[in-house]
Amino acid sequence: MHKALVNMYLYIVTIPDRLYPFKCQIEGRWVRGRRSYEQAVNQAIQTYGLHRLGYKLMIYRQAFHFLGSVLFIVAATIVSQEFISSERALYVLFCAAIIALAFQEFYVHPRFYGQRARKGVIDLLAWVTPMALYFFFFL
Repeated sequence: MHKALVNMYLYIVTIPDRLYPFKCQIEGRWVRGRRSYEQAVNQAIQTYGLHRLGYKLMIYRQAFHFLGSVLFIVAATIVSQEFISSERALYVLFCAAIIALAFQEFYVHPRFYGQRARKGVIDLLAWVTPMALYFFFFL
């Protein structure tokens, strides 16, 4: 069971890598997706140094964080209203998501991927900002 959860987590985390829309040339062939993303990351590391991806890749990654947050908001709203029939459930789901995201960004990613705290803060803000806006404007 544990291995299945880890595999699911890794699959979800690498969605932006696999969907990378920009092409690059590797060994005379034009490629997209994961190979193109890995090439862009390698070039960024050579240019900016370890753990720095540059603004283009950072914006690309943050767009996926934002999209994930919006999808979570929609799913949490549907679950809380249709299945639980409670507005309080939405608050609980948001709080649980924020705690899980903070754990991921400040414990899991630094420990296993060497992520710096600054990137964790940026990632967390990309996730939490849409939730906060939804909370203040629609609830």
